Amino acid sequence: MVEKEEEIVELLKGSDDEFKKAYFEHIRLEQDLEALYSLKYFPPEVEKKIKEIKILKLRYKDKMSQIISHYKNK
Repeated sequence: MVEKEEEIVELLKGSDDEFKKAYFEHIRLEQDLEALYSLKYFPPEVEKKIKEIKILKLRYKDKMSQIISHYKNK
């Protein structure tokens, strides 16, 4: 039986600590980005922070994708 991606995510959030950490860090970083984007002006240090957050978000997303792929291949 092939599970939907959302079902796999929900399952892994409850059973895989590494996935759960990556998932919630990704959400936290998205919230941080939204807060920074709400600024009317981006000084250079804010632009640098935005870039760093985007890189971290991508790493967590890649990690979650790896875990999901590993789960699907079981």
